[in-house]
Order: sequence, then C-alpha cells, then structure tokens
Amino acid sequence: MTYPPKPLSSAQRPLAASLVLASATLLSACGGSDSSSDDAHTEISIETGGRLALFDSDASALKFLNLDDAQVLTSMSIDGGSPSLYASPDNRYAIAIQREDDRVSFFDSGLYTEDHGDHLHDYAETPSALSLTLNNHKPTHYTAGDSYGVVFFDGGAAASSKVTVFSDTTLGNNATLSSLELENNMHGVAKLIDGHLFVTYRDSAITDTTLPAAVERYHLDGSNFEFEERYGEACPKLHGAAENAHSLGFGCGDGVLVIDLHSPGYPATKLANPEGLDAPARIGTLVGNHDVEELVGIAGNRFFVIDPESTSAVYRELTIGEGVGRLAQGFTTHGEVFYVLGDDGGLRLFDPADSWALLNTVPLIDAPTDGDTLATAVSAAQERLFVLHNQTVIEVDTSTGQIVRTITLDFEASSIAWLGLTEEAHHDDDEHDH
Repeated sequence: MTYPPKPLSSAQRPLAASLVLASATLLSACGGSDSSSDDAHTEISIETGGRLALFDSDASALKFLNLDDAQVLTSMSIDGGSPSLYASPDNRYAIAIQREDDRVSFFDSGLYTEDHGDHLHDYAETPSALSLTLNNHKPTHYTAGDSYGVVFFDGGAAASSKVTVFSDTTLGNNATLSSLELENNMHGVAKLIDGHLFVTYRDSAITDTTLPAAVERYHLDGSNFEFEERYGEACPKLHGAAENAHSLGFGCGDGVLVIDLHSPGYPATKLANPEGLDAPARIGTLVGNHDVEELVGIAGNRFFVIDPESTSAVYRELTIGEGVGRLAQGFTTHGEVFYVLGDDGGLRLFDPADSWALLNTVPLIDAPTDGDTLATAVSAAQERLFVLHNQTVIEVDTSTGQIVRTITLDFEASSIAWLGLTEEAHHDDDEHDH
C-alpha cells in the first residue's frame, strides 16, 4: 500500500500556501481553450494532514483546526445543544447532529478535489456553513458508506421515523438525494449498500419498546425508494448495525441477524448469541469495515469477532483485559487496525489480518473520571487516530502505536471529526460520479 504524504513541515507550508493561491488561477484557466500553459492540465495536489471539526461547548461554536499548524481556521456559532460530529462519505463536509433540537446541519471543511476531466485539482479554502439543514424529529443514527450518508430520524409520539440520504455531490448543491417516510416511530437504523436500502421495521403492535424487530429492503430508483421485501427472520429489540464487503449484521436481543450481500436476493441468516452470553446480555453494537472479513459485535464490555461464513467457529472473543471497560472503538479507514480505548486510559491496537493479534497497548491518558470528555476520530489520509480528551487532542500513529503529538486547545471541546483529502480521490474516478 502507498501511504499519503505526511503533514507539511514548517518549511514546506509557504510553498503549499502558494500552491493554493495558484490553484484559484488555474481553475479559471481550466475553463478556457486558449490557455497555452501545460500546468493548467496537470494534476494539482495539496499535501495536508487535513482538518479537525471540533465543537467548542463553552462558546457554542464549531471550530475547524488545521492539522498542518494546529491553528484554528474559523469558528461558526451553532444554536442549541452540543452536537455529535461526523464526516461525510468523501470526508469533505462535517455533519452536526443535534437530536434534542431536531436538527442536522452541514459545514464545508474547504478541502476537496475536483475532477476537471483531464486532471484532478485539490483545493484548500476557508470552511463555511451550508444553507441546508434537516429539521425532522430526533435524528439519531448516522451511517456512511462508500458514496452515501444516511441519517435515521427516530420520530416520536406524533411523528413517524424517516430516512434521509445524501452524498458529497448533493451536499455541494445544498441538497439531499432522497428520503423515505416510514410507517411509525422507532429507534432504528438504515444502511444504503449497492443501491439497496436496508432499514429497520417496527410493527405498531409492539408497544413495550420503540426498538424495531425486523428489517426491510428497498431499492433506490432515481430519487425514490421502492419496496422489495420484509425479511421473515425476526430480530427482536434490534439495535446496532454494521457491514463489510460480504455481510450486513444487525444486533438482536437474541443474537445477530446477518444478510448475505453477495448472494442473489440478499438472503438473511439468524445467528444465536455466543456461548456464555446469557440474557439479558446481548450484542447491541456492531462495527465493520469494507476491507475486513469479519464483523465485531459488542455486548457491554465484551468484544466478539464474528465470521458469519465460518463452518467451525462463528464467534471468537477479543480480550481487552480483566475488569477493563470500553470507552471508544473502531477501525482505521482501511481496516489495518481495530482500536479499543479502555477506561484505564490504555489504547489497544489489534491486527485483523493477523488473527486479531494485539499489536500494542498504548498508555494514552490517566484513567478518566466522570467529568472528562472523550471522543475519537480517524484520518482517512494517514494511519492516524485523534483522541479528544478535555482540552487536548492526542494524535496516534496506529501503524506503530506511537504518540505523534499532543495538541493543546484553548477551549473545551465535546465532539470531533476528521475531514480532508484522501488518496482515493486521486485514484478512483467513481467517487466523483455520484
């Protein structure tokens, strides 16, 4: 694998700044046919570590931190409560979800790549807020695939659930791609995979919980979703979903529902809970990565590697240490590492390609207290994990387990997302076709 360039040194940054300014000139040159400059039709590439979107909880503002010099580029006020921050599918936009305010807002990081036909062109501009907002009831779950982002609105007593889908391209036009109104409200989730929407379903006869108990499948026809089927395999008290290249899993109160993404008709199989996982314990969180064969199911502080295609052992437990509780977990962008941040302050790094061997345990922070703020974000350009801890951001090289640096903030942040330019943008033209 070829790794993207590392962040610029202080000596290189003036050159990068000149390159950004030159980019604006070249953009106008690209549109004309009388330009004699060969440079107008060569790839314009910017080397950058990206930007972090951080919510300043004291100032009620979204701030963008430039990772190349650890300086705040801009600050934008956000009304309402503290949002959860996520990255759009192509990592250009920050998505701010405020569940209690019934609002989803979008912000342009200013880092993006345009396909000019005969060459690709990187840009680094000032971050800005989009005019687009989504104002439906209780936005809760957000999932991002290769091309599309999906927000699931739980709804409420007077409002049914709703699913809204967008891409970086539609956000560039201050628009979404499509929405689907569901029959009633639920604490649900949806995944858009290969043009098919897999979405949870709750029968109105279920009154003891708002958790769904089944999964439906639709296909995207232009900008509309057409119903295909409701799976007959039950998934009571469904919570949590994740997919890889082969399988889509949903956590159920009595096991895991797995949908085969490669077989005709997308058949479903119900897996019983792992041995020794007795009720009321259940797998309620799932994590997946396109480049990793297995899914990870989480039941409380226990981790189970799930191989739905195994003929011998579907589950194997991943040990994080006796008495250690989990605070955060996830994959690096291409699944080289699965990380778990424990409540002892240790960051555990596992290698999925090497039978999930423990690569390293990094003593990252002191054991956090109830008043501490913790959140994580993964770079899509480098093997970097960013851990927000109160007024610091700790950057970890996940390939080595080394702490690269600690960035001290002059504000209290409550959420974090990485945004920036990715290697795929320069090697996969399909990313620009949606």
